Parts: sequence; C-alpha cells; structure tokens
Amino acid sequence: MEWIALVGPELEENLSLRYLAASLIYGGFEAQIVAFNGAADFPATVATLMGADQPPLLVGVSLAFQWRAPDFLALVMGLREAGYRGHITVGGHFATFAAADLLRDFPEVDSVCRQEAEATLLALCRALGAGGDWRDIPGVVARGDDGAARFAPMPEVPDLGRLPPPVRGEPARCFGHGIAPLVSSRGCYANCTFCCIAAWHEQTLPGKRYRLRDPADVAAEMAAMRREQGIDIFVFHDDNFFIPNHGKSLARLHALADAIEGEGLRDFATVVKARPGDVSPEVFRVLVERLGCIRCYVGIETDADQGLVTLRRWGRSSQNHRAIDVARSLDLFVCFNLLMFDPDTTLASVRKNLDFIEYAADCPFNFGRVELYAGTPLLARLQSEGRCRGDYLQWDYDLGGPDVQRFYELAMTCFLPRNFGEAALANTIQGMRFDLEIVRRFHRDVHDARLYDAGRALSGRLALDSVATLREFLAQVESGATDDAALVARLSARARAVEAEVGSEMRSLAATLQARVGRGAPLTFLGDRVATPLQRAVPPEMQP
Repeated sequence: MEWIALVGPELEENLSLRYLAASLIYGGFEAQIVAFNGAADFPATVATLMGADQPPLLVGVSLAFQWRAPDFLALVMGLREAGYRGHITVGGHFATFAAADLLRDFPEVDSVCRQEAEATLLALCRALGAGGDWRDIPGVVARGDDGAARFAPMPEVPDLGRLPPPVRGEPARCFGHGIAPLVSSRGCYANCTFCCIAAWHEQTLPGKRYRLRDPADVAAEMAAMRREQGIDIFVFHDDNFFIPNHGKSLARLHALADAIEGEGLRDFATVVKARPGDVSPEVFRVLVERLGCIRCYVGIETDADQGLVTLRRWGRSSQNHRAIDVARSLDLFVCFNLLMFDPDTTLASVRKNLDFIEYAADCPFNFGRVELYAGTPLLARLQSEGRCRGDYLQWDYDLGGPDVQRFYELAMTCFLPRNFGEAALANTIQGMRFDLEIVRRFHRDVHDARLYDAGRALSGRLALDSVATLREFLAQVESGATDDAALVARLSARARAVEAEVGSEMRSLAATLQARVGRGAPLTFLGDRVATPLQRAVPPEMQP
C-alpha cells in the first residue's frame, strides 16, 4: 500500500494533520504523521522519512504558522538533498496566501494545497499513484509550462458532518486524566485586521465563513474519545466556539449538553476560547455548570479604544471588563493575551492596557506586538503606506512614533525571558493554574482552597510586577531621560529576581499537588504535551 507522510508540529495532537490523515486512510492510503516541533527534530524527521523500506508517495508539509515557515522549508530542502524524489506539497494558511512566492523560490516544492485540503490531498495522492495529471485538481497550485504558478479552481469546503473523525494518537495526561483537542466548528465570522484565519476562509466562503457541526455529532465524538482513549478533558480549538448571539449560543450549549448526557458521558471537563462579546452570565453559567468548563481563553487583545479600532475587534473596553467580572462571579479560570503594540499604538494606549492588566491581575496573561501575516488586511495596509520591510517570509515594521517605538524596545528587552523565552514564566504559570483546576474538578478529596488561592496569588504577583516594571519604562520615555541601558539593566535584574521567587514557589506548589494526587503523570507546566493558550515561543494570536 502506498503511504503518505504528513509533517507538522505536534506539541499536542495536530487536528489539521489528523483530519487529513483520516481522509487519506478512508480513501485507501496509509498515512503517518511525522512530528517536527523544532530545529532539534531535523535529523530525526529526515531519518524517519528516508529510512522507510519504501519512500512515501507524497510528503505533505504544514505551513500554517508563518513564523516557522523557514524551518519547514529548510526541511524540504534537506529531504531533497538526502535523495527524496517523491512529490512534496505544502499547505496551510501561510502556504495558501504565499503559494506563488513559494513555488517561485523553492524548486524543491512540487505543489501547494490551498484551503481545507481533505478532498484536495486525497485526489492528489490518487492521481500521483495512478500516474495521472494532477495540476487541475481543485485546490492545487502547481507550476505551469512557463514555470509560473498555475492556480486550479478553489476547492469546495467539506461538509463537516461527512468528514471522517481525526486520527487520534496517545493523548496528553495530567494527574492521569486524558486531555485531547477537538472542534465543534470551522471558520471565523469576525474580520480582525491582524488575523489570517478569517481572510483564509473568506477566499472560499465570502461573507459566510463560519460552519457548525451538529451537537449530536460532537457529543458522539467526545463519547468515543472517552471510550477509546480515556479522555476526561476536552479542549475545544474552535476559532469561534460561541455564536455571535447570546440566545443562539445559549440554545447551542444546551443542545450540546443534552447530547453529551444522552451519550452517557459523565465527570468530564472542557476548555474553550471566547471573544469578550461572547461572555454573558447566562451563557457562561451553562458553560460552567453543564459543560464543565475549567478554563476559558478570552481574546481581549487590547483594552485601548485606538487598538480596538486598529485591530477591528468589534468590541468595547466595557465588554473586556464585563468578561472578567462574569468569570469571577462564576469562579472560572480565564487567561488572555494583550497585543499591546500595533502600528498605531500611542503611549496613552499603553497606559490604558496597563490599567486593564491591573484590573485583571488575577488572570494569567501575556503581551506582545501585532505581527504582519500573509493575507491580512493589516499587512495590506502597511504595504500601501510603505511601512513594511523584509519579505513574505518575515515582514517587520516600526511603531507609529519614536516614543512608543522606544518604549516597545525597552519593554521587550526586559520581558523577552518572561514572555517568550524557554519555559517562560508568563506561560508556565498558566499551566500551573490549569493543574490546580484539574485537581479542583476531579480530586475534590485532596483539593485545598488555601493551595488554590496561593496559586492564584502567584499569578497576581507576576502580573502586578509586570505592570510596575512597564510603568517605570513609560515614565522613562515620558520624562525625556536618556539612561536607557542602565534602567533596562536594573529592571531586568529585578524582573529575573521576581521570576526566580515566583518560579520557586510555583515548583513547591506543584510538588505538593503531585504528592497529594499522585498518579505519576507530569503536571502540565512541567512538560505535559498540552499547550496552554500561550505555550509557544510567540503568543498564538500573533501567530496565525
């Protein structure tokens, strides 16, 4: 049997690859997912692909994350240098938008599969296996006779109710509880300027970019995941888990809860994402009480009026505050990102966002700059203004004025280890909080409110220290002082000291949890394969 290799990140189960693998298997092929999580995996990945008794008919490479495209393109070049002569195709958000550039600059790549590629990839593999023509398959981009990119028609979007369920691997576990991702929808109904997801879906679904699965199908998948893998914690990766209407969201959540009860699924937990406008007491009470939600990532992004306009967030500061208030009233763990820096950021915008961090200091968070991604309105705007530098693999820009650019550079120099470094505390502390929620949900006999409150207090200490440090940088810029290097050195030393203290207390708390619960499984923040919303090197809202 011909086999297909699908290469991509697998920090947790990669649903995009696993849906593709399921469609290939359903179509009669053998499919193998090969993890490529970082540069250190390069030799092993090449060895896996080249060491098989029979080379794969096709190697499919995920180019969903633009920031990792150079790594994956280097892998493609390495495969060719190692002697692979089969077909290499790339797909994902970035590949869809940069198809012509990729085929022009990387002769090692044979084709691009645009958009949702379950049908496209299966048809491509069948054509290759039969030795037939494949360049006109819907969704394929290939080189024409003149060497230029040749775009076949767009593929039809798949019927979510007819797709084979994704292939599953060994799940992540925490305290013995299986944790796995799933989706109840595809697409995004919003149109944020910085995010490529809506733009990606707009290509095939103009104006109707959001599709829902039937709640009964979702519940059946959850029951199968419990039965076959022992999954207790279901992480919904929907770009939009909620419908942009509270009444309709409420009805859908009740329908899903009813279907889950009908499947006999008990004692489970969920993790979801929400936009601030999705949050209402009625909807979130059902989320917590009937769907067992233990963590919700709320897409705050910015609390500044200027940022809300620049990023086209369809929201107001009051909605951000209400989301935090509702979560507190339900004792629901929430976390968030702040895209504190964007092309139009002002020092007043920064000050407003610092006020919000103080308001929500009990919620773990991270912050950074809006990046420019292929296909986004924000990239198009900055290109038209002549503000971009770099190329399609990595665009860069300066902020709107010298003062805010200076503040950004000071802040990032100091906060790089805390926010984006290896084992960055802003991320690992979220994992610790998740561990506490798992204990509170599933191990009530050993749950200790004092330990739980201590964990929440650690989040607050880190958040308030971040605010205090950022305010000192802000004062430096506004005062006109020029001793930036000395200030960065002093505040960075203080930040590392705070991180050492908080990290030490966090590890002590983790040891106590481990001793009380046991189960022998690693805790989330100590290396489990579950990704918190901010576990990657750069926050996901900054990495479409």
